[in-house]
Amino acid sequence: MNFDLISSFLSFPDGLNWLIYIVIIVTSFVSSFISSIIGFGGGLLMLGVLALFFPGSAIIPLHAIIQLGSNFSRLLFFKFNVQWSIVIPFSLGCVIGVPIGGLLYLSINEDLIKLLIALFIIFNILNKVPVLNSNKLIFTGIISSFLSTIIGVTGSLISSVVQSYDLDQSKYISSCAFLLFTQHLFKCILFGVLGFVFKPYVLLLLLVIIGGIIGTLFGKLIVFKVPEYYFKLFIKILLLIISLNLLVNSIINILM
Repeated sequence: MNFDLISSFLSFPDGLNWLIYIVIIVTSFVSSFISSIIGFGGGLLMLGVLALFFPGSAIIPLHAIIQLGSNFSRLLFFKFNVQWSIVIPFSLGCVIGVPIGGLLYLSINEDLIKLLIALFIIFNILNKVPVLNSNKLIFTGIISSFLSTIIGVTGSLISSVVQSYDLDQSKYISSCAFLLFTQHLFKCILFGVLGFVFKPYVLLLLLVIIGGIIGTLFGKLIVFKVPEYYFKLFIKILLLIISLNLLVNSIINILM
C-alpha cells in the first residue's frame, strides 16, 4: 500500500491554520442548514467565506465541489421530490453557459473575481437580481451557468424560476437543489478539464461536505417549524458584512 499517496490526500492545503478550517466546515453546516429551510442563500454564504481565505482561481472550483455534495445530500433527504419538467431545458442551457463562462474564467484577474462575487452578493441582498419565470428555462440555464462559472453561485436566479411553478415547500427546495446540482456538476467537469488540481483540498472538501450533509439533515428536521423571516434576516446581515469586506479588499488590491 502506498502510504505516501494516501497521506498526500489526507492533509490540509498549505498556508491556512486549523482555525480557518473549522470556520469553513462550520460555514458548510450553517449554509446547508439555511438552504434546507429557505431553498437558497447558503451557497452565497459558503462562497463569501471561501473568498475570504482562498485565491480567486481556487474559489469557484472548490465552491462547485462543495455545492455538488451539499445539493446532492439535499436531494436525498427530500427524496428527489423534483419538478422534472424543469430539468431538461435547464440542463441544455448549462451545456452552453458553463463552457462560455470557463473561457472568461481563465483570463479574469483574481481580485476582479472577488470584486464580482462581492457585488453579486450585494445585489442579492438588495433584491436587484432579475426575476425570471418558467418560460425562460433554457435562457436561465445559459445565463445562470455562465455567471456561476465566474462568480460561483446564482441560486437566486434559479429560485425565481422554481418559484413561478407555485410548488409546495418540499418540492420547491428539492427542485432548486436538483438544478443547482446539475449546474455544479457541469462546472466540476469543466474545471477538471481546465487543469484545476483538487488533490491538495481532498480532506478539507470531504469534511466540508460532511458538515453540509449534517446541516441539511438538521434543516430538514425543522424546515416546517421555524419562520423563514428570521433566517432570511440573519443571512442577509451576515452576507452584507462578508461582501463589504471582500469589496473593500479587492478594490484596494486592484488599485495597488
